[in-house]
Amino acid sequence: MQYYNPSLHKIIGKALSIFAKPRQTPLADELVLAATEKTDSAQFTLLNRMQDKVYDMEHIDMAAECLDHMAAGIDTTGDGLCFLMWEISQPRSFHVQRRLQKELLDNSDVSFDKLLYLDAVVLEGLRCFPAIPMSLPRYVPRGGRTIDGFFIPEHTIISSQAYSAHRIDQRVFPQPDLFNPDRWLEQEGELDRKRLFFAFASGGRGCIGKQYESLPF
Repeated sequence: MQYYNPSLHKIIGKALSIFAKPRQTPLADELVLAATEKTDSAQFTLLNRMQDKVYDMEHIDMAAECLDHMAAGIDTTGDGLCFLMWEISQPRSFHVQRRLQKELLDNSDVSFDKLLYLDAVVLEGLRCFPAIPMSLPRYVPRGGRTIDGFFIPEHTIISSQAYSAHRIDQRVFPQPDLFNPDRWLEQEGELDRKRLFFAFASGGRGCIGKQYESLPF
């Protein structure tokens, strides 16, 4: 609204400021506006995809999308790293730290997303310490659904949160409070582990940044 109709934005902004001060992010705004003007983005990036003529996106729309991704990834990446570094620094996880160091040193010329143990450590960190602690509400679709023997009428708002989802079925995640990256290297039960992995939510409303889970680490 600020971009397309500055006058209306000022009027609404003044009315809303009575109740709450709007959060201003001028540096971030300038960064994404400048970055999305460039035409030399790498092929694997979000910006490169949006610049595809198939999507025919305007500059301001690309900037808004990039700003959303940047804001969504900063705190979650920081939180995830903080908890993971804390865990592998504990004496009980010393063997994890040493094994991870060895994999990184032995594969210095290999892309991070190809390192199996690193991926397992990241997945286990996200399972034990999900970066999004709150529940994720969803509407029950038309016709209702039966969940674990309980019928939920359509349009009911239900929710779940990753911390509980990662601990509720101990057949899939034995000793759920134990930080154990090796569980992700076992072939048996792989599909069930992926099905119950909820750190990025799932389905059509799941986080589209899940493909980049290993890259920040």
